[in-house]
Amino acid sequence: MEVEILAPGGSKDAIYAAMYCGADAIYTGTSRFSARAYAQNPEVEELCRILDFAHLHGKKIYLTVNTLLTEEELENHLYEMLKPLYEAGLDAVIVQDFGVLDFIHENFPGMDLHASTQMTLLTGETANLLKPYGVTRIVPARELSVEEIAGMRKKTDMELEVFVHGALCYCYSGQCLMSKVIGGRSGNRGMCAQPCRLPYEVEGKKAGYLLSPKDMCTLSRIGKLIEAGVDSFKIEGRMKKPAYTAYTSMLYRTCADAYLSGVPVGDKELERDLQRLADIYNRGGFSRGYLFEPSKKNIIYRKKNGHFGVLVGTVEKVTKKGVEYVTEIATNAQDVLEFRNERGEPVYEYTVKEGAAAGEKVITRYKKGSELQPGQKVYRTRNNELLEEINRQIEERKAGCQIPVKGIFAGNCGENIKLTVSFEDKSITVFGAVAERATGRPVSKKDVEKRLCRTGGSLFYFEKLDVQLEEQLFLPLGSLGVLRREAFEKLEKEILKDFYRETESVQKTVTEWAPERMDYTLIQVTDFRQIEGVKLSPKANPGNTRLHLKLEEFVPEEWKKLVEAAGDFRYYISPPPVLREKKKEIFLRHWEQYGSCFYDGTCAGMILTSIEALSLAPRIREEGWELLSDTNLYMWNRRSARVYRELGVRGHIYQAYGRTAVMVTEGCVGLELGRCGKNQGEKTPIDISTPKKDKFTVVNYCDYCYNVIYEKNPGWSEPEDLAQIPELKFTFEDTEEVRKVLEQWNFLL
Repeated sequence: MEVEILAPGGSKDAIYAAMYCGADAIYTGTSRFSARAYAQNPEVEELCRILDFAHLHGKKIYLTVNTLLTEEELENHLYEMLKPLYEAGLDAVIVQDFGVLDFIHENFPGMDLHASTQMTLLTGETANLLKPYGVTRIVPARELSVEEIAGMRKKTDMELEVFVHGALCYCYSGQCLMSKVIGGRSGNRGMCAQPCRLPYEVEGKKAGYLLSPKDMCTLSRIGKLIEAGVDSFKIEGRMKKPAYTAYTSMLYRTCADAYLSGVPVGDKELERDLQRLADIYNRGGFSRGYLFEPSKKNIIYRKKNGHFGVLVGTVEKVTKKGVEYVTEIATNAQDVLEFRNERGEPVYEYTVKEGAAAGEKVITRYKKGSELQPGQKVYRTRNNELLEEINRQIEERKAGCQIPVKGIFAGNCGENIKLTVSFEDKSITVFGAVAERATGRPVSKKDVEKRLCRTGGSLFYFEKLDVQLEEQLFLPLGSLGVLRREAFEKLEKEILKDFYRETESVQKTVTEWAPERMDYTLIQVTDFRQIEGVKLSPKANPGNTRLHLKLEEFVPEEWKKLVEAAGDFRYYISPPPVLREKKKEIFLRHWEQYGSCFYDGTCAGMILTSIEALSLAPRIREEGWELLSDTNLYMWNRRSARVYRELGVRGHIYQAYGRTAVMVTEGCVGLELGRCGKNQGEKTPIDISTPKKDKFTVVNYCDYCYNVIYEKNPGWSEPEDLAQIPELKFTFEDTEEVRKVLEQWNFLL
């Protein structure tokens, strides 16, 4: 069995460092269409050269095109960007947008496609729906447990790529609109401003970094992940430096190999490696992520949102002469140490001049006015010795990354000298000058070997060289270097030839457009008062209005009453937006017990609130109901519309009025604040705000164990270019507020 170590490549230097240090594959973007638009992404021409290096060394490169693309970008720019990379042997593209998926599969059929974690895939059943579009690998949502990953493995034969180390988003990836709402920088366009890393207030009181997860580290759980069927171990960090990329790749490769060999890394060595990983970068101390953490409370760290560092010691005394602390671990010259108060805030930072052993008392001067006190913790935020060691290892591995080849040199009087060079199943032969009988000192085998083996700076070196030389020959020794260079160049081309592809000369485009215009307005309701408000409006009637009944907003025992309340209005129903395996079972169990009330003839269909809901589509179509896609399923171009159409979706919704759901989260604000709604048996909306007073409301859905964060205030929106069905989304409005909003709306009929 083999597992892949997949490293982030946010810059050229980081890409090469990772390949030198154990990564089997790199995921990287270009300056366009990548979810990390602000990384130092290589340009296309440079990435083509990187591809050659990777393939010559048995590595792979995956390109991130994991953002939503407009019609203009998809049809006029994506092809020209991908064409040279496809021809250079790009191994796969990581995709979020269904339209991009369809486009690449049609135009570049010889390339693998990987479904990004931003698709929010939660089950193998749904992942299999993507097979017809060329998807060979899926990156599940980072919120899944290792048991859910193992369950996914049983239901799909597609490769599983799982995040094992680095930063976590607070929101289900791909479902976050908070950055766009706050500052216009959309995460779905690669420009996330990381609002989850801001400090928040709850009801006017400071609550710290309420939405900021710790970094994840699963180095100690490598075996569990391998046993669960994970094919690729993905390390987060395209904004990180080369040392981070190199070192994490090295350690995960080492631990994976050790486990597969049957001799796992020992506890002491593992403890050392974990501390070193923390020294390189960690946020809030490491968690084991949703993969392994038994409680969501272990995921968040509210005191600090940047590099946490490692604990060095505790302040014992503060005098006018200096601050005194005793080291718990050794420090090094040029380390950076930070003193923090009880709130985790830095009060003083300094660079160490001389290192200290563990257990040593250290007294250092400090800047006047620093709020230092006994009991404060001292953390190291830069381990200089470790960084120097990593950089040395990168250079050593770089120097040792020549490829071993076998060579045979033949020299016979009156014949052209020839050199045959081979690597695995590839072999080439080049010819040089005619060998002559020596009139003076003849050339020796040692002379030939010495000249041919001068391979410093070359891509290859001779692992074995057989020199077959007739006696008493004269050879111009200077020509041997030329012969070797020619042989190496031709061998390189021969190896790379297997990776190169040809493309069709004409880009395939989509001209048809498949929307169906609907002659009604959808109205989303979340309680019975809102239905009453619709009925009280003189402008809304069964001819121009359809209700959208969000089933997770009502207890299943109320579903029949809900249908009765709808009266003569036709309605659509929608399942919860998070349908993980066990939660899907809960929903289907409720459906079997209480769902018969929807077969009354007035149910028009189902609204899909996630990709996972597509797995329910066959059941719905059997009833002859329509399928509509909600705003959670993005439709930015004609190709995505075509894919949804092929999957049975008849129309797409845009939000004309309402509070935007800016996040769908596994994290629970109520639990973090000690207000778990499950314990109280009801929803407990919580108001939160950013330092700039952007206001949001968090709502818990305890039956399915997720949160939704809404904008505090509702607003009106213009339709997107491809929008089809307007929807008025009511969340917290009462009867009178609903009626007033409907008075402002121009119904279609």
